[in-house]
Amino acid sequence: MKTYDDIYDISNIKIIDDLPVGKQVEIFKHLSSRAREELVQVITRPEDLVRNISEEEMFFTVKELGEENAPSLLALTTHKQLLYILDVEFWKKDMLDPQTVSRWLGIISSLGPEKIKQFVEIADPELITSIMNSFIRVVLRDPEVDLLEQLDYLPSFSLDDTFYVEFRIPQIEEVVRSFLETLFYLDTQYYFSLMNGLNAGLPFEQEEMALKWRQARLADKGFPAFDEALEIYQYIQQGAVLIPFSEQIHQRSESEADLKRPVLGYPLKLLASGTLFKRSLDKIIDPAEKDRISTELAHVANKIMVADNKDPSYVEDLQGSLKKVSGYINISLEEVCGDDVFFASMVVSSNHMETLFRRGFSIILDLRKQAQKFLRAYEGGIENLGYPLAGLMRGLFQKRPFFANNLLGENKARDFESMGDIRVIRKMLDKNTFEDNWEPI
Repeated sequence: MKTYDDIYDISNIKIIDDLPVGKQVEIFKHLSSRAREELVQVITRPEDLVRNISEEEMFFTVKELGEENAPSLLALTTHKQLLYILDVEFWKKDMLDPQTVSRWLGIISSLGPEKIKQFVEIADPELITSIMNSFIRVVLRDPEVDLLEQLDYLPSFSLDDTFYVEFRIPQIEEVVRSFLETLFYLDTQYYFSLMNGLNAGLPFEQEEMALKWRQARLADKGFPAFDEALEIYQYIQQGAVLIPFSEQIHQRSESEADLKRPVLGYPLKLLASGTLFKRSLDKIIDPAEKDRISTELAHVANKIMVADNKDPSYVEDLQGSLKKVSGYINISLEEVCGDDVFFASMVVSSNHMETLFRRGFSIILDLRKQAQKFLRAYEGGIENLGYPLAGLMRGLFQKRPFFANNLLGENKARDFESMGDIRVIRKMLDKNTFEDNWEPI
C-alpha cells in the first residue's frame, strides 16, 4: 500500500512547489516526520507552509524525528511554535531542568544568531535570568578600585570589563559563552539588563514567575494544574453522553478556508485501526469537525499526562496517553452503539472527547466495583482466586487500572481498549464460570 511519502516523492519537488500553500499543508499533514523535514528543505517558500502548522503538531514532528535530525524545521519555527516546544522541554516537575536547557541552548545556538534573537524575544525575561543563573555567576567590578588590582579575584570572562562571568558547569561553558557573546552583539542593552539582574540575585522569585507564565500558556493547551487534571478521572453516568436525534451527519466538502487552519493531525494519525472509534471517524468528512476532534484528543491526552505524572517531552508518553484516551473513548462508544459505525460517528460528533473518555473510564470503575463485590463474597482472598483471574484483578484494582492481558497471551499488560476487555473479566466474575475454570496459582 502506497503512503503519502511514496506518492509525493520529495525528489520531484516541482509538483509540490507549484501547488498553493493550502495544498502543500494538506500534503504535509499526511507525510512522515522524516519527509516533512525533507520537504521544507527543498520547497521555495517553506516559511509559508510552516506558519500553517500548529504548535503541537510541530512539537510532535520534531520529537518524533529527534531534535538533531530536524534542523530545517527548527530553523523555521515561528515564535509560538518555538515557545511551545521550550515550554514543554525546559521543565521537569515544575522545575527547570539544566541538562535539557543546556542541550536546547546548544541547538538554538547552532541555528545561528537569528534563532538566538528569536529565543530572547519569545522567552520571558524571568526565564532567561533563571536559566543563566543555573549556568553562570556574575560579579560586578568595583569602579572605585583599579581593574588590575581586581583581576586576581574576578572571574576571567568578560565582554565589557564591567560584568565578569564564572561558568558553573565546565562541560557546557562553550555553549553558554557563545550564547552570551551573540546576545551581547545582538542587543547590548538587554545584555547589561540581564547581567544586572543576575548580579542582584533573587533567583527563586525569578524562576517562580517564569513557571507561572509557562503554566498559564500550557493551560490553554490542555495542561492544567495537577488537582484540576485529576477531574478527568471523575465518574459519570451513561446519561452524560449525548445521544443525537438526527439521523444524518452534517457534512460539507473541504474548502480553501478549511485548509488554512493550523495543522493538528497527529492525534488522528496515531489511532489504532479497526476500532469502532477509528471507523466512526472515517465516516466524518467535515474538516472542521475533524479538527475539533483532533484538538480535543490532544488536550485530553495532555491532561492525562499531568494526572498520570507522565513527561510530555517524551514521545512515548504522549503516544501512550493518546492510546489510553482513544481506548477509553472506544469503550464508551461500544457501550452506546454496539458495532454501529454510523451511529458511533453521530455520537462522536455530538460529544466532547473528554466526556467520552470519562464515560469509558467510568465503565472500568463499574467493573472494579463488581470485582470488589465478588471478592468480598469470596472467602479465599485475591491470592487464592487462581490463574488468570488473580492477576487480572490486581491490574483492575490499581489506582490507574490496567488490563493484564499478558496473562491471556499478549506480550504485556496494557490499558483497557474495548468492551471485549471488560467482558473477559465480567465472564470470569460469573460464579459458575469461575468455579468451572478455577486453577490454583
